[in-house]
Amino acid sequence: MKRVIILVLLVIMGLVGGFYQEKLKISINYILDQTTGNPGFFDATPEQKSQWIEANRFDTPFEYYHNHHTVEWLYHLNHKELVLLKWAVTLVFSLMFFLLNMTLLSLLNPAVSSVKMLLWFYVGVAALAFSIYLIGLLFSEHIHFYAISRKLMGALQSLVPVMIIGPAIKLREYTQNVNEK
Repeated sequence: MKRVIILVLLVIMGLVGGFYQEKLKISINYILDQTTGNPGFFDATPEQKSQWIEANRFDTPFEYYHNHHTVEWLYHLNHKELVLLKWAVTLVFSLMFFLLNMTLLSLLNPAVSSVKMLLWFYVGVAALAFSIYLIGLLFSEHIHFYAISRKLMGALQSLVPVMIIGPAIKLREYTQNVNEK
């Protein structure tokens, strides 16, 4: 029973962390996108920045990107700090979700191989995402390749790895048992 409670709490923690991470990233991207044509934006006070963003927000009822409340403390940062924070958020949440996925896998399947599989999964997907990003820079198709790279990194910042690796381990164990008979 204790193990089930821990699993449920870890999943809830993953969901809450994922929602906050998404809100934070959308807020960072929204501020960066909306201020591209306003060179004086980052010279304003945080209150003025917030007022400007809210005054220029689109009314699109079904699009979360335009209809969310921006994380207020971001208005204290300048453009360079927001860009650096965007990368830092990716790294920190990737690490956080790696540890969360590792803990979940360890509880579901205590075999050391599950942690190794998770590590290789993270390294492989992160390397693929980074390679795709670099190819986009190389061929001046940054926007299109970045979108693919972002989706791959987004998977690492979620509970998706445990949903892939957990069943894969069970399938491997089942296959080995069938082959031994």
